[in-house]
Amino acid sequence: MALTKADPEALPRQRSRWPLFVCLALLAFIVACVVAFVLVFKVPEWRNNEKLDRLEERVSMLPLPPDTEPADYSIQSTVGLQSGNSNHCDYLVRMSLLTKLPDAEIARYFESTTVEGVEGRDLSGSVYVNPSGSWREGYKGVIVEFFDGFHEPGFDLRCH
Repeated sequence: MALTKADPEALPRQRSRWPLFVCLALLAFIVACVVAFVLVFKVPEWRNNEKLDRLEERVSMLPLPPDTEPADYSIQSTVGLQSGNSNHCDYLVRMSLLTKLPDAEIARYFESTTVEGVEGRDLSGSVYVNPSGSWREGYKGVIVEFFDGFHEPGFDLRCH
């Protein structure tokens, strides 16, 4: 058997694998960053949204006073920095009602009614009466708000 010299250009060339490894490393870095972002920032948001949902549910289960009905069946709620300057979480639940009750009576009803807040303290409602009445004869529009503020924000960016 005789050995012959092969022409280097005739041999198959091996491809370099370093671009593949660089791409895989870059992809792993991006995935790690996304996971870290979700764990650090989104999980606290989800936790605060859960607290807000439970507060909203407790407010929606309140019995309404006589001659009072919902003006809008959806309750508005929000979590974030609602008052003050920074670094705390506030929870606000607002419902819109129509009532025939006098202003003082509707205010007294919701100020004496308590709902369990986000971390267990009792909350009473603040009542805002529309002075111009309502679109329904004999009724007036009322907004009732339950505010629970100054809670630890964690990494929820809405609270900073």
